[in-house]
Amino acid sequence: MKGLWVGWGPNVMRNSVINASELAAYDQFKQMCMQVGMPDGLPTHVTCAFGAGAVACTVGSPVDVMKTRIMNMQPGKGETVAGLVKNMLTKEGPMAFYKGYTANFMRLGSWNVVMFVSLEQIKGCFATEE
Repeated sequence: MKGLWVGWGPNVMRNSVINASELAAYDQFKQMCMQVGMPDGLPTHVTCAFGAGAVACTVGSPVDVMKTRIMNMQPGKGETVAGLVKNMLTKEGPMAFYKGYTANFMRLGSWNVVMFVSLEQIKGCFATEE
């Protein structure tokens, strides 16, 4: 039973960073698009959703890579998170924190399009005429 909870801390951290960045980025991108005259429609929503996916992936990739490595650490080996970060930087360089970026962006970008376009459609159903 204990094994079911392995890695919950790194997962919570990863999900918090990614969700916060994609939500904030989508709203900011939509506001910017509307200010330059783009209509509040599907093309704007798709564009902003992909932009939010790029931000979430850029901000979240280091946390995502760390989450995976923390969850794959051998128990009892005595390795710390700080030691893991130091080893990654010295042995692999800073770009190690962005391994799998393209695949991650394709997943996050397409998910954001589905999520934010759906959100906008649902919001449209509840919009009141003023």
